Amino acid sequence: MTQVTKLAGHRFAQADYAIGRYAATVPSETTLEEVTHPEFFANHVSVFRPGMTIDVLSDDHKLDCTLRVLSVTKTSAAVRVIRLFDEATAPKVASGDVSPPQISFGGPHHKWRFLHGGNVIQTGFDTKEAAEKAAEKYIELMKGE
Repeated sequence: MTQVTKLAGHRFAQADYAIGRYAATVPSETTLEEVTHPEFFANHVSVFRPGMTIDVLSDDHKLDCTLRVLSVTKTSAAVRVIRLFDEATAPKVASGDVSPPQISFGGPHHKWRFLHGGNVIQTGFDTKEAAEKAAEKYIELMKGE
């Protein structure tokens, strides 16, 4: 019979306390090369601990990754990529059929408006065409287009 070495108690802890997880929202043009540069997080190394993770998401959602902190100095942090979203290889999700918005005149205060799912989304349009155009943009946003 094989003898199994058991994991010591101090090596097993709830991840929230042991590792630490942070989130960084970066500007749209930020690249993976920039966020993995040892000095990119220089302003925040005082809270860094080896083993912690950083979820990085750009404003336009094109850069979406998770980094693991490997080592920390007073001015830098070595990180490695443990997860990277790649649009080209990601499974495609078919957007479901979205119900059409309803355009109506809501009276002198609401003016022209559009509703979706029975909820008033936006009001105050001077013309029906303006409300229809705003509703189209809203539906495109819902579909992720």
